[in-house]
Amino acid sequence: MVAQFINDDLLAEQWLQSYLKANEDIFDFKIIKPEIIAWIESNIKLPRTSSEYSGHFSYDLTPYWKEPVSHMHPNSPVRTISIMKCVQSGATESVIIPVILYSMSEDPCSMLLTAGDLSLAKDTVEKRIDPVILESGLSHLLRPHVVKRANNRSGDTGESKEFIGGSFRARGTQSATAFRQFPAKKVWADDYDAAPRELGKEGSVRGLIEGRQNSFGDKAKSNYISTPTETLTSNINEMFMLGTQKAWHWPCPHCGTFVKVEFKIEREDGNIAGIVWSTDNKNRLIPSSVAFMCPNCANTIQEKSKYELNINGIWVPGTDSPVERLHESYHFCGLALPAGFTGWVKIVEEFLQANPPGGRTNVKKLKTWNNLRMGLPFAETGETPRVNELMQNTRKYFPGVVPDVTCAADCNGSIIMLTLACDLNGIMDKDNEDVRLDWEILAHTTTGATYSVDHGSIGTFKRLRERTKEEQERDFERDKWTLTHNVKNSVWDTFEEVIKKEYPMEGGNFMSISITVVDTGFSEKLAMSFIQKMKQDKVLIYGVKGRTEATFRKIGRDTSAITRAKEHPNSLYILEVNQMKDDLAQMMKLREGSDGSQPNGFMNFPESRDGKYTMKSYFSHYEGERRTEEIKEGNVLGFKWDKKNSSSQNHFWDVRIYNNAAPMIYLDVLKRSDPRYKMLTWEDFVMLVSDL
Repeated sequence: MVAQFINDDLLAEQWLQSYLKANEDIFDFKIIKPEIIAWIESNIKLPRTSSEYSGHFSYDLTPYWKEPVSHMHPNSPVRTISIMKCVQSGATESVIIPVILYSMSEDPCSMLLTAGDLSLAKDTVEKRIDPVILESGLSHLLRPHVVKRANNRSGDTGESKEFIGGSFRARGTQSATAFRQFPAKKVWADDYDAAPRELGKEGSVRGLIEGRQNSFGDKAKSNYISTPTETLTSNINEMFMLGTQKAWHWPCPHCGTFVKVEFKIEREDGNIAGIVWSTDNKNRLIPSSVAFMCPNCANTIQEKSKYELNINGIWVPGTDSPVERLHESYHFCGLALPAGFTGWVKIVEEFLQANPPGGRTNVKKLKTWNNLRMGLPFAETGETPRVNELMQNTRKYFPGVVPDVTCAADCNGSIIMLTLACDLNGIMDKDNEDVRLDWEILAHTTTGATYSVDHGSIGTFKRLRERTKEEQERDFERDKWTLTHNVKNSVWDTFEEVIKKEYPMEGGNFMSISITVVDTGFSEKLAMSFIQKMKQDKVLIYGVKGRTEATFRKIGRDTSAITRAKEHPNSLYILEVNQMKDDLAQMMKLREGSDGSQPNGFMNFPESRDGKYTMKSYFSHYEGERRTEEIKEGNVLGFKWDKKNSSSQNHFWDVRIYNNAAPMIYLDVLKRSDPRYKMLTWEDFVMLVSDL
């Protein structure tokens, strides 16, 4: 037919080839799509500007990303992919960019990439995607940008790209308008935890994203990728829990069993495996000691084996019945990162910075480490502490005795301080004075572990709802105590004896109280009067009370646990009670290591004697409160601690909070007493007193 219009055979042949080539480009739709991993490794090149491993891309370094990527093939039935990961995981270079380019070339469609805001989304395109397109020689896939009216560009920009058969858009998640403009068959929601939970009246970000995919039915695919933040408010953790909850496992080279890659693994015998290490006599990490212990055979694996371990690793689901069908979810821990990325020694060093031996746990650093290195959300959850395991921390010493020998045997160094704290409660009306003072003595060690020395109560007050029927019937027989000074049954006289007493030590010596703290929230005037009296006797004693305006603790907000009160700057401290209760709840969960070592904050108790340290008289108080969410307009703003119910006992829980604050107050007083100590830290103080 062509020859009928063109007589010249050469021109006819040239015209025919051009015609066929044009039709080939227009109808270049492959019924059978190439295998996605093979295509990526054959076609993708990484530039030096964006990757340490430049050149032809290979999944040999990151084999763990092959499975999630393979589910992006159009033949895979998987509808949703969620990846909760550590930082520097290579997910952008291995999961997002290559699959976007594969789709442009082999499975063209409409695609959307989202980030925390538009500028971050554009940065991903311009600084990470565009260089790979150029380096890989795939620029021909894109339609060049053209200038439209009002100087607006289209075709290939930082926000959008157009190609034969489809388009690509980059948007921020802070505005609902980003999701209204166009449908998207494939979506990558990067940095998903930075997305708001709700976009006003528009609904959830996930709902808006997947609402743009309705027209594609089961062919649509959504990817949610992020490092997590807080447990209850983490978008990616929520997605992870809806899917298969897969974790990366290594084959142990010693016993052959597949082992979950995580920092701390509890063995069947109760000992701890996972990452293990040793420190020197100054509590400094010995780098050569860092290894991974198999929880099954207890043999150690060196970090240099990671390449082979990853090559042979597998994803193992955490549930047989995921909440959502066709939803594959993955958790990736930083311990599996390839050579050249953050290694085990650095990870342990950062962990020790958050949990310094002999020092106080830095909760803010621990959160950061947990999120960034482990790829795990920090457990900001509503909870009630459980004491069954706490009661297992009972040691072979008696109430009233300072356990210096036990402390040394537990490898907790020496006892450097005894603190005494009390909680006041009751009724102080004109015609009815009926109170009780609950107290506890706590021994603090050089390693940060603590030993309860003794506890008791002065007074007989109980709320009516707390009394038994018999106690109610015989109430007229009991003696009532008061906070009034210089009268019969004043709690202060008996408490003064507790303060000034010297306590016997297992080793034969005696030890006195270093600092006393008194709860002033119930009756500040009478409590402060007692404090001033004791100060005249050269007793180191301070009042404490919770910050009244801080009704809840804001999410992710860490402030100084103690501050001096403006009304009594030399005698009274204000406590961030909700924050300190969070810390105490974490301490209650601490367990001994496989070698018997006790982490900083570990809580020890004496044997139960004479009605002390029983579940009813003492430990039940640690279950008297629960942590609840503070919610406003559907958003979780923070958390607070409240009594579980009106009859719950929580006095010794509060007393422990005050005892935990006591060393901080002691250090603050010391720093203000001498300019030489102005910058003194708790670690410095421990070393100072240990050398005495």
